[in-house]
Amino acid sequence: MDRLIISDIPTPWREPVFERVHRRLDGAVEVVYFKDNEKRRLWTFPMGRHPKTILPAITLKTGETERFLNLGLAPLLIRRRPRVAVVSACIKDPSGWIAMVLCRLLGTKVALLDDSWLGREQGIGRLQRVARRLTYRWLGDAYVGSSLGTLALHRHYNPSLRADQCFLSHLVGDNEFFQRRLAGRQVERRFDVLFSGRIVDVKNPVFFAEVGAAIKARLGRCRVLIIGEGEERLKAQMRAVFAKHDVHHDFAGFIQHQDLPDYYAQARLLLLPTSGDCWGVVINEAMVSGTPVITTEWTAAAGELVLHEQNGYVLPLDVNRWAEAASNLLSDEAKWNAYSANGRAKVAEFNYDRAATGILDAFAYLEGLVNARVQPRVVRA
Repeated sequence: MDRLIISDIPTPWREPVFERVHRRLDGAVEVVYFKDNEKRRLWTFPMGRHPKTILPAITLKTGETERFLNLGLAPLLIRRRPRVAVVSACIKDPSGWIAMVLCRLLGTKVALLDDSWLGREQGIGRLQRVARRLTYRWLGDAYVGSSLGTLALHRHYNPSLRADQCFLSHLVGDNEFFQRRLAGRQVERRFDVLFSGRIVDVKNPVFFAEVGAAIKARLGRCRVLIIGEGEERLKAQMRAVFAKHDVHHDFAGFIQHQDLPDYYAQARLLLLPTSGDCWGVVINEAMVSGTPVITTEWTAAAGELVLHEQNGYVLPLDVNRWAEAASNLLSDEAKWNAYSANGRAKVAEFNYDRAATGILDAFAYLEGLVNARVQPRVVRA
């Protein structure tokens, strides 16, 4: 196989993209995964029909973070000897380094596929900064980012990076599925605000609960829906806030993909008070459901998908400012309708086909480099 995509685990936002890449290349690409899933991931979703190899892995765990060591990756790459490869830039993952370094040694032209961005990487140590500088300067021929922020991260560590080496492949939701599921249906928006995601410190779920309480203080009511699982400690703190302020709330737990549209469509606003997200596909899912979003600057979607005072708000983590913005939207039907429509229109630009095009363009760029390298020299008389 001349083309490989090498990634960590299958995800519901990348598998459909890789499937489209496979179809548009007439089957001439294979996907190699380090592992089938991480223990903290509860999702189930249909895998693509493209050829894929899921390698046996030794799992190295630090806290909740899982890293993979795949001893079979080296013999696989030596056997395949791909001409070009799109490789996830898993800098903290031993298998990521094996893939990137071995592709370089084999002469494979490589596009590094990355999801992170500078805002998420503030506070990293000196050794990690050195690793990023080495990776982005020496181990990639092209760069595929899931956001403009990702490409800015690459340029930060490699100032000589040219525009023609950079490609966008956004993290996106399943717009078509959500639209089909909600088409022609009138779902009652029973809840004022929604929390969607893992209940962990970085998502600031207790802050979310405090905003819900502040909304109730302003409007006299606030009905809250929480979907996702996480730490019992944080759930208990959220429940304490809700109980203290008599906020109606529903912990729905983890929701499988096929049922998500029904939950998003029941809420009038999504609040995502993250302190550090690569993107936050929950934003895409909310907007395609017609649900405006309030989030922070600590997600790369802020400014790219969430447009302040157009389809939502991008605010600092201040309870009063969030409660004021949410209350204004909840109490102004015309404004809410405008934000809802703007969100649907904007999220339509972020879809699987466009995400696949970014990877296909990267492959085309790499193949151009290969062809230039093997082009026979013309001797003129």
